Amino acid sequence: MAVMWGLAYATLVAALVVRVRATAAPPPEPVHPLPGEPLWPTRLHHALFALLLVGAPLEDLVLGGAGRGRAAGLVAFAAGVALYRVAGRTLGDALSPFVAPRPGAPLVTHGCYRLVRHPIYLGQALIALGAPLTLGARWVLAVTAAALAVLVLRIVREEEALARTFPDYVRYATTTKRIVPFVY
Repeated sequence: MAVMWGLAYATLVAALVVRVRATAAPPPEPVHPLPGEPLWPTRLHHALFALLLVGAPLEDLVLGGAGRGRAAGLVAFAAGVALYRVAGRTLGDALSPFVAPRPGAPLVTHGCYRLVRHPIYLGQALIALGAPLTLGARWVLAVTAAALAVLVLRIVREEEALARTFPDYVRYATTTKRIVPFVY
């Protein structure tokens, strides 16, 4: 049974990190932070998610995982990976790891961005909660709490940057929920 959970976890991590592109399409231009943009939120965000994704299997290996909540964790993890991928594909060339929008990128309001302003962060929140639960890793949930706090910080800073960059963002924000469809 433990092998099944580990295989499911490994499959979802692979689906999260492996990028597949059509060979005919040129690779996107590398993204660079804008001058003066602080990099610590992006670095902390990536470090916490790496720690979370590596820490869960390590905790399971060393301490063994709790049995309860694994199925719910797997559903949340899979939904998070799917939403992360769909939202990233919807952003297309506008996708950036930084808080400030990519120069010249349009404001994306179609696809899953019609329902929420930050579907990638919703996907990442589901991943942060679901990944440890899938393996029964309860201690790693402390990293989940920190990762969720960083996501909140990024949302606040990103919305400020989007409002500065796109005149239509304020109108879009008043008609579209932030992170939970139809709720918040």
